[in-house]
Amino acid sequence: MSGGPAERWRIGVLATRVGVSETLLRAWEMRYGLLSPTRTQAGYRLYGPEDERRALAMQAARERGVPAAQAAADILANERTRAEGHDRPEDGTVHSEGSLDVARTRAELEAAMLAFDVGSMHEALDRLLRTVSVETAIRDVLLPFMAQVGQGWESGDFDVADEHFASDLVRGRLAALAVGPGTRSGPTALLACPPEESHDIALKAFEVVLQRAGWRTRFLGPNCPLPSVQVAVDVVRPELVVLAGTLPQVFQLSEADVAVVRRLARDQTLALAGPGATAELAAEWGALHLPGDPVSAALSLVDRAREIPAARPS
Repeated sequence: MSGGPAERWRIGVLATRVGVSETLLRAWEMRYGLLSPTRTQAGYRLYGPEDERRALAMQAARERGVPAAQAAADILANERTRAEGHDRPEDGTVHSEGSLDVARTRAELEAAMLAFDVGSMHEALDRLLRTVSVETAIRDVLLPFMAQVGQGWESGDFDVADEHFASDLVRGRLAALAVGPGTRSGPTALLACPPEESHDIALKAFEVVLQRAGWRTRFLGPNCPLPSVQVAVDVVRPELVVLAGTLPQVFQLSEADVAVVRRLARDQTLALAGPGATAELAAEWGALHLPGDPVSAALSLVDRAREIPAARPS
């Protein structure tokens, strides 16, 4: 049924070839990114054999009762895996480390995000957390997925609504994993993002890993004025304060804020984390530098817990 490699059709022709309505094709394209038409100089969409192949695969999956979001994610993940040069048998079996198929799971999350499909996104996350540990899920899927979403928003592939929807849902799931105090008796860490830092998902992931290792935490979140961090420290008296930032400029502080930072480093252990932090800046302020992804950074702290002294009196 497919035409030659250079053959392209308007959506009405594609609808006739695959036997579905134009409306349904448009929905698959807009909601799940299933189709990837080119455009003529006049702005008309033209569809090719690859779109026909995906539409037929979608039809077959829907006839088997597979939910639309999951079907689209599977189809796109299969194509991406082949494009990346990975081997995939004809029966569609995925070869992956352990039982986690990273590409497929991220594709499921992306398809659900584009459809604003809360149920499908939670289902994908539920399957993920049943398959691997929380730490693996965060490091290998959730944080790379959110980075992919951010890059897609910057490049114009995703709308800001997509990014907000995904961020809110992932932040909520991480918050649900950050359980109450229970029987934890490890060190106390106070976690905050400096002023001008509005991205706190990585820091929330960091908190989850610390909590699962028995640490107690207090989470102040994004855009936290440093004098306010000091107020919280004076009340909580944590052994550790972590300031996390994604860009170097969030650590370009005023003289007054640098004075607060130096006091924080003097009275308890202070650590700088995130891509915006550097070892040089940490050394200048008398702080620890926590390199790497949030999971690795948190686990490195857990390994060094005995080296972290109790907070000193002001």
